[in-house]
Amino acid sequence: MDNIPHEILQQGGFIGPRFTGVYYFEDVFWRVAVPVVFGTRAVSALDALRLMPPDTKQRLTAREHAVREYLLLWADCFDYDTGFQDSRAAAPTDSFLGEMIESTERELTSTVADLCQQRPNAKAMHSARDTTEKALKAYLAHHANLSPIDAKKRFGHWLERLINEIAQRTPNSLLLEIAQYLSAFAPYEDRYSAKTYTRPELWRAYRLAQFAAAEVFRSITGRNQRAAVRTHAVFSNSSDKVIV
Repeated sequence: MDNIPHEILQQGGFIGPRFTGVYYFEDVFWRVAVPVVFGTRAVSALDALRLMPPDTKQRLTAREHAVREYLLLWADCFDYDTGFQDSRAAAPTDSFLGEMIESTERELTSTVADLCQQRPNAKAMHSARDTTEKALKAYLAHHANLSPIDAKKRFGHWLERLINEIAQRTPNSLLLEIAQYLSAFAPYEDRYSAKTYTRPELWRAYRLAQFAAAEVFRSITGRNQRAAVRTHAVFSNSSDKVIV
């Protein structure tokens, strides 16, 4: 939350973004603050990078690939935040879907918090994996009535099995795109080791988790800022507005 003391935040003395993601650029994890938007209006995607200096933003916007990557990340953060709030409100009380929605939120925010340290915490690797697991289970709970018993007995912590089940149930789901990148996550059993990870490795794991979580909520709510970004022209230094 832009270095606001946690004592202030815990007292509720701050009104601002509910969710903050991260974008990796020039070996730094930059916080991406999702705007609070009422109604329909244009917002600046670059404004979400509140702590990025102007000269660094200029270097970012000068690189077309980085710009596209950032816009898609921004859209995934935005879709996740709005989708989480809508899905949470609509999920049946005490349902497995509701439990997985809340668990996805806890794991994803833990991932972001671990990355936003002076020395990014290696735990982010495992929180990112857990985010993805909980998100996939939330997807199956919503689209295939997955129960807690089946989630435990049939799938456990196997991401591949969850993806295969999604492929059988909804073969057109964009979640299937992450199947070929699951090796970016450390094995589940490695969470008990003292292994460390490079910043690019942590970025790849987080990026998959953020996409997976956002895509699950897009499938539930129909909100899809990412689709708009895919057709949005790469912004220049003077034009970075996106309609939300």
